[in-house]
Amino acid sequence: MALILTESLKLKLKSPVGLLIEGDVESVIERLIPMIQDKRIVSVGDVVSYNLIEHGVYPELIIVDGKSLRKEFGDIVECENTVTVENPQSQITGELWIEIERFLKDKTKRFKKIFVEGEEDLAVMPAILHANEGTVVLYGQPEKGVVIIEVTEQKKKEISDYINEMEGDLWN
Repeated sequence: MALILTESLKLKLKSPVGLLIEGDVESVIERLIPMIQDKRIVSVGDVVSYNLIEHGVYPELIIVDGKSLRKEFGDIVECENTVTVENPQSQITGELWIEIERFLKDKTKRFKKIFVEGEEDLAVMPAILHANEGTVVLYGQPEKGVVIIEVTEQKKKEISDYINEMEGDLWN
């Protein structure tokens, strides 16, 4: 019950899927905040989520795994609305997919967290597919900066094409 990253798709995903904002934390945040003001935000990754919260920006949903570059990072923030899911490296499990969809559809809670036991990197894809147009999805590009993706129909189509390249099945 999982989609598995293929080698050819892994190569494609080495490049940012959105706009890369490069620089140190302060300069990236300084440029990023005006771009995301008044938008719904989904943040994937421990460092980017931590830095946003440290600068007073609380995404609607954060997806973290307690690691940065596969080293322990710790649980970055307490959140009442937290769920823990299993999701192995280079996969998207049905469990992760369902929780992202559920949390993004739930308008009653403004700050939610999915804690992933395993790896959260590919959570960007279901986040884009389940988010409303105009939402921004952010993820860290290690040693470079932050990638910002504005959810549009075109971006959803691009991500659907990537999903179709993956092996496996979410529901069988």
